[in-house]
Amino acid sequence: MKPLDDYSFIKGFNYEYDRYEHDVMERDFTYAQRLTLNSCRPFFHMSRWKEDREGFLAEIHDLVRTAWSKGISTTPILMMPYFADDQKPYWSAPAHSNAPIPGCYDPANWAIGDAYVADVVNALKDEPGLLFWDAYNEPGWHGFLQSVDDPAERARRFDLVWAHVRHVIGVIRENDPVNAIGVGHVRVEDNELSGTAELADIIVYHDYLQSSRLVEESCRKAVDMGRRYGKPVINNETGCICRANPYELEIRLCNKHGIGYYLFELMIPAETNQWSRVHGIVYPDGTVRDPSIVAAIQGFFRNRSDNAILPDLNQEHEVDRTLAIVKERLEASARTDREHQEATADDLLDAAERCANLLEAGEMVPMYYPPTRRIEEMRRDPHKDLMKIRNYTYELARQLQAKGLVL
Repeated sequence: MKPLDDYSFIKGFNYEYDRYEHDVMERDFTYAQRLTLNSCRPFFHMSRWKEDREGFLAEIHDLVRTAWSKGISTTPILMMPYFADDQKPYWSAPAHSNAPIPGCYDPANWAIGDAYVADVVNALKDEPGLLFWDAYNEPGWHGFLQSVDDPAERARRFDLVWAHVRHVIGVIRENDPVNAIGVGHVRVEDNELSGTAELADIIVYHDYLQSSRLVEESCRKAVDMGRRYGKPVINNETGCICRANPYELEIRLCNKHGIGYYLFELMIPAETNQWSRVHGIVYPDGTVRDPSIVAAIQGFFRNRSDNAILPDLNQEHEVDRTLAIVKERLEASARTDREHQEATADDLLDAAERCANLLEAGEMVPMYYPPTRRIEEMRRDPHKDLMKIRNYTYELARQLQAKGLVL
Protein backbone atom coordinates (compact mmCIF):
# COMPACT_ATOMS: atom_id res chain seq x y z
CA MET A 1 0.00 0.00 0.00
CA LYS A 2 1.02 3.60 -0.46
CA PRO A 3 2.27 5.30 2.70
CA LEU A 4 -0.52 6.15 5.13
CA ASP A 5 -0.69 9.18 7.39
CA ASP A 6 -1.66 7.09 10.40
CA TYR A 7 -1.04 3.47 11.39
CA SER A 8 -2.60 3.65 14.85
CA PHE A 9 -5.31 1.20 13.75
CA ILE A 10 -2.73 -1.60 13.46
CA LYS A 11 -3.06 -4.48 15.92
CA GLY A 12 -0.43 -6.79 14.56
CA PHE A 13 1.66 -9.84 15.32
CA ASN A 14 5.05 -11.24 14.42
CA TYR A 15 5.01 -14.61 12.72
CA GLU A 16 7.78 -17.20 12.36
CA TYR A 17 7.66 -20.65 10.79
CA ASP A 18 10.23 -23.37 10.16
CA ARG A 19 8.51 -25.22 7.33
CA TYR A 20 5.70 -23.82 5.20
CA GLU A 21 2.37 -25.65 5.47
CA HIS A 22 -0.76 -24.03 4.06
CA ASP A 23 -3.09 -25.74 6.54
CA VAL A 24 -1.03 -24.40 9.44
CA MET A 25 -1.13 -20.87 8.01
CA GLU A 26 -4.90 -21.17 7.57
CA ARG A 27 -5.28 -22.28 11.18
CA ASP A 28 -2.95 -19.66 12.66
CA PHE A 29 -4.38 -16.74 10.70
CA THR A 30 -7.89 -17.83 11.69
CA TYR A 31 -6.77 -17.53 15.32
CA ALA A 32 -5.42 -14.06 14.55
CA GLN A 33 -8.69 -13.09 12.90
CA ARG A 34 -10.66 -14.26 15.96
CA LEU A 35 -8.35 -12.16 18.13
CA THR A 36 -9.17 -9.13 15.90
CA LEU A 37 -5.51 -8.79 14.94
CA ASN A 38 -5.21 -7.16 11.53
CA SER A 39 -1.59 -7.26 10.38
CA CYS A 40 1.19 -9.86 10.19
CA ARG A 41 4.96 -9.29 10.26
CA PRO A 42 6.36 -12.51 8.77
CA PHE A 43 10.02 -13.50 8.96
CA PHE A 44 11.20 -14.52 5.48
CA HIS A 45 14.57 -16.25 5.17
CA MET A 46 17.02 -15.86 2.31
CA SER A 47 18.39 -19.35 2.99
CA ARG A 48 15.08 -20.85 1.89
CA TRP A 49 15.16 -18.73 -1.30
CA LYS A 50 18.66 -20.04 -2.05
CA GLU A 51 17.53 -23.65 -1.59
CA ASP A 52 14.40 -23.47 -3.75
CA ARG A 53 13.61 -20.10 -5.31
CA GLU A 54 10.38 -21.14 -7.01
CA GLY A 55 9.11 -23.00 -3.97
CA PHE A 56 9.94 -20.07 -1.70
CA LEU A 57 8.17 -17.52 -3.91
CA ALA A 58 5.09 -19.76 -4.08
CA GLU A 59 5.09 -20.05 -0.27
CA ILE A 60 5.29 -16.32 0.41
CA HIS A 61 2.56 -15.64 -2.17
CA ASP A 62 0.34 -18.14 -0.38
CA LEU A 63 1.14 -16.66 3.03
CA VAL A 64 0.28 -13.10 1.99
CA ARG A 65 -2.93 -14.17 0.25
CA THR A 66 -4.05 -16.47 3.06
CA ALA A 67 -3.56 -13.65 5.56
CA TRP A 68 -5.41 -11.15 3.36
CA SER A 69 -8.34 -13.57 3.01
CA LYS A 70 -8.77 -13.10 6.78
CA GLY A 71 -8.51 -9.31 6.56
CA ILE A 72 -4.89 -9.40 7.75
CA SER A 73 -2.28 -7.28 5.95
CA THR A 74 1.42 -8.18 5.86
CA THR A 75 4.70 -6.33 6.41
CA PRO A 76 7.38 -8.78 5.21
CA ILE A 77 10.83 -8.59 6.77
CA LEU A 78 13.20 -8.48 3.82
CA MET A 79 16.69 -8.52 5.29
CA MET A 80 18.54 -10.23 8.11
CA PRO A 81 22.36 -10.44 8.26
CA TYR A 82 23.82 -12.98 5.85
CA PHE A 83 27.29 -14.46 5.69
CA ALA A 84 29.91 -15.28 3.12
CA ASP A 85 30.28 -18.99 2.35
CA ASP A 86 33.49 -19.31 4.36
CA GLN A 87 32.12 -17.56 7.47
CA LYS A 88 30.77 -18.93 10.71
CA PRO A 89 27.75 -16.94 12.01
CA TYR A 90 28.78 -14.64 14.83
CA TRP A 91 26.28 -16.15 17.27
CA SER A 92 28.06 -19.52 17.07
CA ALA A 93 31.47 -18.06 17.93
CA PRO A 94 32.64 -18.25 21.58
CA ALA A 95 33.67 -14.58 21.59
CA HIS A 96 31.30 -12.35 19.65
CA SER A 97 33.81 -9.52 19.47
CA ASN A 98 36.19 -11.75 17.53
CA ALA A 99 33.51 -13.23 15.30
CA PRO A 100 33.56 -12.22 11.66
CA ILE A 101 31.48 -9.29 10.53
CA PRO A 102 28.70 -10.78 8.38
CA GLY A 103 29.62 -10.69 4.71
CA CYS A 104 26.56 -8.64 3.85
CA TYR A 105 28.25 -5.55 5.29
CA ASP A 106 31.02 -5.69 2.70
CA PRO A 107 29.83 -3.81 -0.43
CA ALA A 108 31.46 -6.54 -2.51
CA ASN A 109 28.74 -8.91 -1.25
CA TRP A 110 25.75 -6.58 -1.48
CA ALA A 111 24.67 -8.06 -4.81
CA ILE A 112 23.71 -11.33 -3.09
CA GLY A 113 21.14 -9.62 -0.90
CA ASP A 114 20.09 -7.26 -3.69
CA ALA A 115 19.00 -10.19 -5.86
CA TYR A 116 16.97 -11.69 -3.02
CA VAL A 117 15.30 -8.41 -2.05
CA ALA A 118 14.46 -7.58 -5.66
CA ASP A 119 12.96 -11.04 -6.18
CA VAL A 120 10.71 -10.80 -3.11
CA VAL A 121 9.69 -7.21 -3.82
CA ASN A 122 8.76 -7.92 -7.43
CA ALA A 123 6.87 -11.05 -6.39
CA LEU A 124 4.69 -9.30 -3.80
CA LYS A 125 4.55 -5.60 -4.64
CA ASP A 126 1.17 -5.85 -6.38
CA GLU A 127 -0.48 -7.90 -3.63
CA PRO A 128 -3.41 -5.95 -2.11
CA GLY A 129 -2.57 -7.34 1.33
CA LEU A 130 0.91 -5.78 1.39
CA LEU A 131 0.91 -2.97 3.97
CA PHE A 132 4.59 -1.95 3.90
CA TRP A 133 8.06 -3.40 3.51
CA ASP A 134 10.09 -3.96 6.67
CA ALA A 135 13.48 -3.44 5.08
CA TYR A 136 15.63 -4.83 7.90
CA ASN A 137 15.07 -6.53 11.24
CA GLU A 138 16.94 -4.97 14.18
CA PRO A 139 20.07 -4.01 12.24
CA GLY A 140 21.59 -2.32 15.30
CA TRP A 141 21.18 -5.24 17.69
CA HIS A 142 23.58 -8.05 16.91
CA GLY A 143 26.39 -9.72 18.84
CA PHE A 144 29.16 -8.49 16.57
CA LEU A 145 28.04 -4.94 17.41
CA GLN A 146 26.93 -5.06 21.04
CA SER A 147 29.90 -7.02 22.42
CA VAL A 148 32.64 -4.82 20.95
CA ASP A 149 34.40 -2.82 23.67
CA ASP A 150 36.62 -0.56 21.56
CA PRO A 151 34.59 2.60 20.76
CA ALA A 152 36.32 3.26 17.43
CA GLU A 153 35.80 -0.31 16.20
CA ARG A 154 32.23 -0.28 17.43
CA ALA A 155 31.54 2.95 15.52
CA ARG A 156 33.17 1.50 12.40
CA ARG A 157 30.97 -1.56 12.53
CA PHE A 158 27.83 0.50 13.01
CA ASP A 159 28.77 2.60 9.99
CA LEU A 160 29.02 -0.58 7.91
CA VAL A 161 25.60 -1.72 9.11
CA TRP A 162 23.86 1.60 8.54
CA ALA A 163 25.33 1.86 5.05
CA HIS A 164 23.85 -1.50 4.13
CA VAL A 165 20.45 -0.63 5.60
CA ARG A 166 20.30 2.55 3.52
CA HIS A 167 21.39 0.56 0.48
CA VAL A 168 18.60 -1.98 0.99
CA ILE A 169 16.04 0.83 1.15
CA GLY A 170 17.38 2.03 -2.19
CA VAL A 171 17.01 -1.44 -3.71
CA ILE A 172 13.40 -1.61 -2.54
CA ARG A 173 12.64 1.85 -3.97
CA GLU A 174 14.23 0.93 -7.27
CA ASN A 175 11.99 -2.12 -7.62
CA ASP A 176 8.87 -0.68 -5.98
CA PRO A 177 8.45 3.10 -5.92
CA VAL A 178 4.85 2.81 -4.63
CA ASN A 179 4.57 0.81 -1.42
CA ALA A 180 5.63 2.16 1.97
CA ILE A 181 8.92 1.25 3.67
CA GLY A 182 9.95 1.04 7.31
CA VAL A 183 12.99 -0.37 9.11
CA GLY A 184 12.48 -2.59 12.16
CA HIS A 185 14.89 -0.70 14.40
CA VAL A 186 15.40 -1.93 17.94
CA ARG A 187 15.47 1.63 19.36
CA VAL A 188 13.66 4.81 18.41
CA GLU A 189 16.94 6.73 18.08
CA ASP A 190 18.31 4.22 15.56
CA ASN A 191 16.03 5.77 12.94
CA GLU A 192 18.15 8.93 13.13
CA LEU A 193 21.53 7.32 13.89
CA SER A 194 21.19 5.17 10.77
CA GLY A 195 20.12 8.03 8.54
CA THR A 196 16.94 6.12 7.64
CA ALA A 197 14.40 8.47 9.22
CA GLU A 198 14.62 10.63 6.09
CA LEU A 199 14.59 7.68 3.68
CA ALA A 200 11.80 5.52 5.10
CA ASP A 201 8.08 6.33 5.14
CA ILE A 202 7.45 5.20 8.72
CA ILE A 203 9.31 5.64 12.00
CA VAL A 204 9.56 2.06 13.29
CA TYR A 205 10.97 0.83 16.60
CA HIS A 206 10.87 -2.15 18.96
CA ASP A 207 10.09 -1.91 22.65
CA TYR A 208 10.93 -4.40 25.39
CA LEU A 209 11.31 -1.94 28.27
CA GLN A 210 10.62 -2.90 31.86
CA SER A 211 8.21 -0.39 33.39
CA SER A 212 5.28 1.81 32.45
CA ARG A 213 7.45 4.91 32.87
CA LEU A 214 10.11 3.63 30.48
CA VAL A 215 7.59 2.38 27.92
CA GLU A 216 5.75 5.69 28.02
CA GLU A 217 8.99 7.60 27.53
CA SER A 218 9.70 5.45 24.49
CA CYS A 219 6.22 6.13 23.10
CA ARG A 220 6.65 9.88 23.56
CA LYS A 221 10.10 9.80 21.97
CA ALA A 222 8.71 7.95 18.94
CA VAL A 223 5.73 10.27 18.54
CA ASP A 224 8.01 13.31 18.84
CA MET A 225 10.34 11.94 16.16
CA GLY A 226 7.37 11.25 13.91
CA ARG A 227 6.21 14.84 14.25
CA ARG A 228 9.67 16.20 13.47
CA TYR A 229 9.92 14.16 10.28
CA GLY A 230 6.24 14.37 9.39
CA LYS A 231 5.91 10.58 9.44
CA PRO A 232 3.68 8.04 11.20
CA VAL A 233 5.00 5.73 13.92
CA ILE A 234 4.77 1.97 14.52
CA ASN A 235 6.11 -0.28 17.29
CA ASN A 236 6.48 -3.49 15.31
CA GLU A 237 7.98 -5.83 17.89
CA THR A 238 7.00 -5.90 21.55
CA GLY A 239 5.93 -8.03 24.51
CA CYS A 240 8.14 -10.45 26.46
CA ILE A 241 7.44 -12.21 29.76
CA CYS A 242 11.07 -12.57 30.84
CA ARG A 243 11.93 -8.92 30.14
CA ALA A 244 9.35 -7.46 32.55
CA ASN A 245 7.50 -6.29 29.43
CA PRO A 246 3.88 -7.52 29.67
CA TYR A 247 1.77 -7.53 26.52
CA GLU A 248 -1.05 -5.77 28.37
CA LEU A 249 1.24 -2.89 29.39
CA GLU A 250 2.55 -2.35 25.86
CA ILE A 251 -0.89 -2.52 24.24
CA ARG A 252 -2.40 -0.11 26.75
CA LEU A 253 0.33 2.51 26.30
CA CYS A 254 0.51 2.13 22.51
CA ASN A 255 -3.25 2.70 22.42
CA LYS A 256 -2.89 5.73 24.67
CA HIS A 257 -0.29 7.34 22.37
CA GLY A 258 -1.91 6.34 19.08
CA ILE A 259 0.84 3.92 18.04
CA GLY A 260 0.14 0.78 16.03
CA TYR A 261 1.84 -2.33 17.38
CA TYR A 262 2.99 -5.85 16.43
CA LEU A 263 3.16 -8.32 19.32
CA PHE A 264 5.95 -10.89 19.41
CA GLU A 265 4.51 -13.30 18.55
CA LEU A 266 1.17 -14.87 17.57
CA MET A 267 1.92 -18.54 18.17
CA ILE A 268 3.58 -20.17 21.17
CA PRO A 269 6.29 -22.30 19.55
CA ALA A 270 7.30 -25.83 20.46
CA GLU A 271 8.98 -26.22 23.84
CA THR A 272 12.34 -26.80 22.17
CA ASN A 273 12.21 -23.28 20.72
CA GLN A 274 14.10 -20.65 22.74
CA TRP A 275 11.07 -18.34 22.78
CA SER A 276 8.38 -20.83 23.89
CA ARG A 277 8.51 -19.87 27.57
CA VAL A 278 8.63 -16.12 27.10
CA HIS A 279 6.75 -15.17 23.91
CA GLY A 280 3.49 -16.03 22.20
CA ILE A 281 -0.27 -15.77 22.64
CA VAL A 282 -1.90 -18.91 21.21
CA TYR A 283 -1.07 -22.61 21.36
CA PRO A 284 -1.57 -24.68 18.20
CA ASP A 285 -4.78 -26.15 19.67
CA GLY A 286 -6.31 -22.68 20.08
CA THR A 287 -5.87 -22.36 23.85
CA VAL A 288 -4.01 -19.33 25.20
CA ARG A 289 -1.23 -18.71 27.68
CA ASP A 290 -2.87 -15.72 29.34
CA PRO A 291 -6.44 -14.51 28.68
CA SER A 292 -5.50 -10.99 29.80
CA ILE A 293 -3.51 -10.62 26.55
CA VAL A 294 -6.64 -11.46 24.55
CA ALA A 295 -8.65 -8.93 26.57
CA ALA A 296 -6.00 -6.24 26.04
CA ILE A 297 -6.05 -6.75 22.27
CA GLN A 298 -9.81 -6.20 22.46
CA GLY A 299 -9.21 -2.99 24.42
CA PHE A 300 -10.08 -4.25 27.92
CA PHE A 301 -7.55 -3.81 30.72
CA ARG A 302 -7.34 -4.71 34.39
CA ASN A 303 -8.67 -2.07 36.75
CA ARG A 304 -5.71 -0.95 38.86
CA SER A 305 -7.36 2.18 40.23
CA ASP A 306 -8.69 2.93 43.71
CA ASN A 307 -12.24 2.08 42.61
CA ALA A 308 -11.43 -1.57 41.83
CA ILE A 309 -13.74 -3.80 43.90
CA LEU A 310 -12.13 -6.79 45.58
CA PRO A 311 -13.96 -10.14 45.46
CA ASP A 312 -15.68 -11.77 48.45
CA LEU A 313 -15.48 -15.52 47.94
CA ASN A 314 -17.79 -16.30 50.86
CA GLN A 315 -20.54 -13.79 50.15
CA GLU A 316 -23.05 -16.63 49.66
CA HIS A 317 -21.28 -19.00 52.11
CA GLU A 318 -19.93 -21.20 49.33
CA VAL A 319 -16.54 -21.26 51.05
CA ASP A 320 -18.20 -22.60 54.22
CA ARG A 321 -20.02 -25.32 52.27
CA THR A 322 -16.94 -26.28 50.27
CA LEU A 323 -14.75 -26.57 53.36
CA ALA A 324 -17.38 -28.78 55.01
CA ILE A 325 -17.43 -31.05 51.95
CA VAL A 326 -13.63 -31.25 51.93
CA LYS A 327 -13.59 -32.20 55.62
CA GLU A 328 -16.19 -34.92 55.06
CA ARG A 329 -14.37 -36.41 52.07
CA LEU A 330 -10.95 -36.29 53.69
CA GLU A 331 -12.36 -38.30 56.57
CA ALA A 332 -14.07 -40.79 54.23
CA SER A 333 -10.92 -41.26 52.18
CA ALA A 334 -9.02 -42.42 55.24
CA ARG A 335 -10.59 -45.89 54.83
CA THR A 336 -8.24 -48.52 53.49
CA ASP A 337 -10.30 -50.81 51.23
CA ARG A 338 -9.29 -50.41 47.57
CA GLU A 339 -12.78 -50.11 46.06
CA HIS A 340 -13.72 -47.30 48.39
CA GLN A 341 -10.38 -45.55 47.79
CA GLU A 342 -11.02 -45.34 44.06
CA ALA A 343 -14.45 -43.85 44.61
CA THR A 344 -13.21 -41.33 47.15
CA ALA A 345 -10.32 -40.29 44.91
CA ASP A 346 -12.84 -38.92 42.40
CA ASP A 347 -14.92 -37.44 45.21
CA LEU A 348 -11.84 -35.72 46.61
CA LEU A 349 -10.91 -34.32 43.21
CA ASP A 350 -14.41 -32.88 42.85
CA ALA A 351 -13.98 -31.21 46.24
CA ALA A 352 -10.53 -29.98 45.23
CA GLU A 353 -11.99 -28.50 42.05
CA ARG A 354 -14.61 -26.60 44.07
CA CYS A 355 -11.76 -25.04 46.06
CA ALA A 356 -9.80 -24.32 42.89
CA ASN A 357 -12.76 -22.77 41.08
CA LEU A 358 -13.34 -20.35 43.94
CA LEU A 359 -9.67 -19.44 44.22
CA GLU A 360 -9.17 -19.03 40.46
CA ALA A 361 -12.40 -17.08 39.93
CA GLY A 362 -11.33 -14.70 42.68
CA GLU A 363 -7.79 -14.53 41.23
CA MET A 364 -6.33 -15.56 44.56
CA VAL A 365 -3.82 -18.10 43.23
CA PRO A 366 -1.03 -17.84 40.63
CA MET A 367 -2.32 -18.82 37.20
CA TYR A 368 0.94 -19.81 35.47
CA TYR A 369 0.20 -23.36 36.72
CA PRO A 370 -3.45 -23.13 37.82
CA PRO A 371 -4.82 -25.59 40.38
CA THR A 372 -7.42 -26.81 37.88
CA ARG A 373 -4.60 -27.94 35.58
CA ARG A 374 -3.05 -30.01 38.34
CA ILE A 375 -6.45 -31.48 39.22
CA GLU A 376 -7.05 -32.51 35.60
CA GLU A 377 -3.63 -34.19 35.54
CA MET A 378 -4.61 -36.19 38.63
CA ARG A 379 -7.93 -37.16 37.06
CA ARG A 380 -6.20 -38.49 33.94
CA ASP A 381 -3.80 -40.62 35.96
CA PRO A 382 -5.02 -44.26 35.65
CA HIS A 383 -3.26 -45.08 38.94
CA LYS A 384 -4.65 -42.37 41.18
CA ASP A 385 -2.39 -41.70 44.15
CA LEU A 386 -4.90 -41.21 46.96
CA MET A 387 -2.38 -39.79 49.42
CA LYS A 388 -1.20 -37.24 46.86
CA ILE A 389 -4.79 -36.26 46.10
CA ARG A 390 -5.65 -35.99 49.81
CA ASN A 391 -2.65 -33.76 50.47
CA TYR A 392 -3.41 -31.46 47.54
CA THR A 393 -7.10 -31.19 48.43
CA TYR A 394 -6.12 -30.29 51.99
CA GLU A 395 -3.62 -27.70 50.71
CA LEU A 396 -6.28 -26.03 48.53
CA ALA A 397 -8.76 -26.06 51.39
CA ARG A 398 -6.30 -24.26 53.66
CA GLN A 399 -5.69 -21.63 50.96
CA LEU A 400 -9.44 -21.21 50.52
CA GLN A 401 -9.92 -20.86 54.25
CA ALA A 402 -7.36 -18.05 54.36
CA LYS A 403 -8.54 -16.25 51.23
CA GLY A 404 -12.19 -16.61 52.19
CA LEU A 405 -11.47 -15.23 55.67
CA VAL A 406 -12.98 -18.27 57.36
CA LEU A 407 -11.81 -19.53 60.76
